[in-house]
Amino acid sequence: MIYSGAFLSSEKANKHIKIAAVLPSVLAAVKSEIQQQGNGNELALSQTNNAWDVTYEWQASLLKHKAAQPIFDTDTGKMTDPPQKFKLWMVELTLEYSGLTKNYHFNELSWNDD
Repeated sequence: MIYSGAFLSSEKANKHIKIAAVLPSVLAAVKSEIQQQGNGNELALSQTNNAWDVTYEWQASLLKHKAAQPIFDTDTGKMTDPPQKFKLWMVELTLEYSGLTKNYHFNELSWNDD
């Protein structure tokens, strides 16, 4: 009975380690996808994928869409407002491995290169 408890604890720890090990790669992939997909007119983005036997799903909702600070135009002598190009997204990320589910929430930035 003692060995059974130790085995279960070890299995649970291994699942947590597996998710923790894949998390940096998943975060990089999510960031890249948001920066690629975030240039359109969408108010929400999402994707489901797999990485090293860990299934992950993320949803991003647009929090803010802003422009850079006004700049002084030396030709006209006036302040000009740049176009809106920066988007702040609220991201919900869910990772699942062998019955263990972990949820993360964070903000991500995307921008147009125009």
